[in-house]
Amino acid sequence: MVRYHERRHRGKYIFESATPETIPVSSDSVIKRVTTVNGFKDFHRVPWLVYKNDKYWVPPLWEEMKDFFKRRNLFWGHADTQLFVAYKNKTPVGRVAAIIDYKYVESVKDNVGFFGFFECINDSNIATALLEAAETWLSSKQISTMLGPVNGRVDMGCGLLYQGFNETPYIYDTYSPKYYIDFVENHGMKKNRDLVSYFFNPEQPIPEKVKETAERCIDNGVKIRCFNRLRANKELKWWIKLMMETFSSHWGYVEVSEKEVRTRFGVKQIRWIVDPCLFLVAEKDDQPVAFKWSLPDYNQIFKTLNGRLGVTGALKFLIKKHTINRVKFNFVGVKKEYRGQGIGTCMNYYTLIELKKRGCKSVEIGWIDENNIPERKATEKIGAKLYKIYRVYEKKLV
Repeated sequence: MVRYHERRHRGKYIFESATPETIPVSSDSVIKRVTTVNGFKDFHRVPWLVYKNDKYWVPPLWEEMKDFFKRRNLFWGHADTQLFVAYKNKTPVGRVAAIIDYKYVESVKDNVGFFGFFECINDSNIATALLEAAETWLSSKQISTMLGPVNGRVDMGCGLLYQGFNETPYIYDTYSPKYYIDFVENHGMKKNRDLVSYFFNPEQPIPEKVKETAERCIDNGVKIRCFNRLRANKELKWWIKLMMETFSSHWGYVEVSEKEVRTRFGVKQIRWIVDPCLFLVAEKDDQPVAFKWSLPDYNQIFKTLNGRLGVTGALKFLIKKHTINRVKFNFVGVKKEYRGQGIGTCMNYYTLIELKKRGCKSVEIGWIDENNIPERKATEKIGAKLYKIYRVYEKKLV
């Protein structure tokens, strides 16, 4: 089993400890390791070239990208990475990150590494060279299987979009051109699993069975309340534990400290981004036993920011967030001893009631692992339809 060898600390970012390397691709193209902040800025800018004519693409936030690769990110206490940028005539045209999460390796008991943050112009030679660069680095670390795309953690993004290209992605969604599929499959990568998302029209009538289940739960002593944003720290104490318990059996789960969970995007900012009436808490005997966290689709605003939040972006966010008319069903969790009692359906019911009050036009549910049949059936029970597929690939390394 591979072991984590800590890099010599140098610089603010994890990649600044890397040794420079230039890999020739063709007469006008090379691949370079990222070892400087300027190289990292090139890494970040690649998608602007790839998606310059794509009306659905949402520019990634520079602040989020910077924070993830900072050495102080607790993720890098048990992980390592090497970033690569492809240049054609000195213009950054592709990128990839090779990543090893040693806690994931321990969890699956296999030497698995990831390729992630993959972006490339429609040039198969450059795409192949990027994937080979990731493979070579992973192999040098005794990794025997490359999985991806996985951006380090599954909550940072994973899978290539395989079905459902003609729509602006919802918050936390992966988005990629269709030609990426040919890149990885022609490179010898095979399907590992599919992750699926569902579409739901909140304007349609709520199924009577859903209403009946909700009423039965309330009669049995279940209380539904909103997340208390003013007491966010107190809420997080029980919520993080329940979330980790809920997802401990899900694909991609890695057990980490509560402190690390609190540093993640969406958790550390929860007091500001949470919509209390879309984060429902189910209680029994005045104790939280389940939660359902839905988010307004902030991508409707982020799409207009060109990757920069800052003061201007933050003001635009605060002013326009009430105009959002799409919602993402993000996370749902129920304590083990309370499962099978319809509590998840009960929370769905009250969420749908809230969405009708707001005049919400569309809802995305997912992603869900294709093998998670109980959750898929529960989703289909409210009338949701499968509409997007993300595919994660794997390849055995020599």
